[in-house]
Amino acid sequence: MRTLTHRVLVGGTASGKKTVAAALARRHGVRPLSMDSMKVYRGMDIGTDKPPRALVDELDWGLLDLAGHDEVYSAGRWAEDARSAVDDGDGPVLFAGGTPLYLRLLLRGLFPGPPGDDVVRAELEALWAAAGEDAFRRELAAVDPVLEARILPGDKRRLVRGLEVHRLTGRPLSEWQAEETRPPIDGRFVVAALRHATAHHERRLRERVGRMFDDGLLDEVSMLASRAPFAKEAGRAIGYAEALAVLAGELPEADARERVAVRTRQLVRKQRIFLASFPEIRWVDVAPDEDADGVVARVEEALELG
Repeated sequence: MRTLTHRVLVGGTASGKKTVAAALARRHGVRPLSMDSMKVYRGMDIGTDKPPRALVDELDWGLLDLAGHDEVYSAGRWAEDARSAVDDGDGPVLFAGGTPLYLRLLLRGLFPGPPGDDVVRAELEALWAAAGEDAFRRELAAVDPVLEARILPGDKRRLVRGLEVHRLTGRPLSEWQAEETRPPIDGRFVVAALRHATAHHERRLRERVGRMFDDGLLDEVSMLASRAPFAKEAGRAIGYAEALAVLAGELPEADARERVAVRTRQLVRKQRIFLASFPEIRWVDVAPDEDADGVVARVEEALELG
């Protein structure tokens, strides 16, 4: 039986994945599939920088708009949707996105983990409330530095889970996760990652934050909130949490823009650290003034698209 080859394009937020993915789709007939945990929510378009509707229709861009902003959407559900998107298609696909958990799921499988414990979980919730995230992270880093390094800022659920597993089993969660489960999609995966110099990437993300607000992020969030309250995961997304605070009169817009930029910068740092843990990733370093066609050509080579 012939082994299918699947392509994956990753990189930090605002690294240019969408533009490159669209070019590859046009050149090679690969169907782009989103690998972004916030683009799954319908109506959350501006703050997640979704592809424009015309581009989605042209390229049949998949794994977008899978749930309402008031719904809970899990990694397990994404794995099922991703498998269906591949199985139901009639050609090669290109996963493109920056959600680290989804990449790990594709390459390593979904790790169920040991069962939780309500008493231990309550103790850890109390510790979080009393000490805050920084202190909580230090404790987790002392017992599981690998896991702490790849958990994104503000991800209380995964931080709590990391300490919970260690207290229950005496083993780091990262060790449990190393005992990999079967990936949800059969085949061979070729992964390329876009990477910019830090200063250049900072300029790109600040430009993106400015566009988000200028293009109507506050109006988008206001419209969605008028329909239904945001679910926890969607409501704490970068840009959406700040927009909700502005609309509630809790945060000036100028401060919201700066907070979004800071959170995005922290996210990019965590994304890069996480991606560095995958030895199979082929890095494509992008120069500040590099021609777009040149970047696409080098990604083609990295992804073995002849």
